[in-house]
Amino acid sequence: MTAAEEAQGPVAAEGRAATATLAPAARAGGALPPANAPLKANFAALQARADAGDLAAATRLYRDLDRCRGFARREREVRRYSDELIAARADTTDARQRDSLRAGLEAAEGNERSLDALRAQCAGLDDSQLGALAPNLQKAALLGEPYARACYLARGPGVDAAGLLDHPERLSAYRGNARAMIERGIADGDWRVLDQLRGAYEPGADSLLAAAVGKDPSQRYRYLKLFRLGAPPRPGVGDEDLAMAAAPLSPSQLADADAWATRTFNQNFHGRALDADGPLWDPCVFPSP
Repeated sequence: MTAAEEAQGPVAAEGRAATATLAPAARAGGALPPANAPLKANFAALQARADAGDLAAATRLYRDLDRCRGFARREREVRRYSDELIAARADTTDARQRDSLRAGLEAAEGNERSLDALRAQCAGLDDSQLGALAPNLQKAALLGEPYARACYLARGPGVDAAGLLDHPERLSAYRGNARAMIERGIADGDWRVLDQLRGAYEPGADSLLAAAVGKDPSQRYRYLKLFRLGAPPRPGVGDEDLAMAAAPLSPSQLADADAWATRTFNQNFHGRALDADGPLWDPCVFPSP
């Protein structure tokens, strides 16, 4: 089965690994439900669209499910923050402390409103629906959505570690999908993918992506060199790190790798330097709706 078939198949077929090429940009399937609309009422329609290869629907599903699965944790954090502020209010006598506390309480009220909206959005979802996060993340990643791709490469089916007990086939699918996603990410000039690769090829790396790509000194140097062309020095990509990565390579290997990195930087990354901070945040933190 090709990756295009993988992306368009039913969720039940998620474990079949992609092979040759990734799916093209998905067909549009009409307007999505309003942001923050109750997911339970829209789940079946969104899932049907995602299973048919609709990128927008798959993206909406994995992001909404990610938010809903984190609702209980967020609720605990908001409650704890509010309780701490309320407890501190009784002991505050300094004017500046009172001003700071007042600002904190206003922020807490905003958090409560956000929590109420999330509660309404996520109400009534059952375990099987919440368990659709990993396959829909995979689906959006196969269809080329960059946030899903970076997260899937970083964590794969580990975004739902408990689900692996029921779906061990997700691990073999990850191995089958990872290389094609890497190639497409580099072709797209995706810094998030490149950032994941430089970590995966580090000596001693033990992530899923490290296991999928294996140990290849030449590839490690290529990706480090490409990253270094566009990024300021940082841990793991300084001149000393490049020298260490270059040490096991022959002069011809180095020349080929340097030429590849320069060509790829200019063609795919358009020769643009990465900002000092860059888009190298947690790959599984997604934009807010």
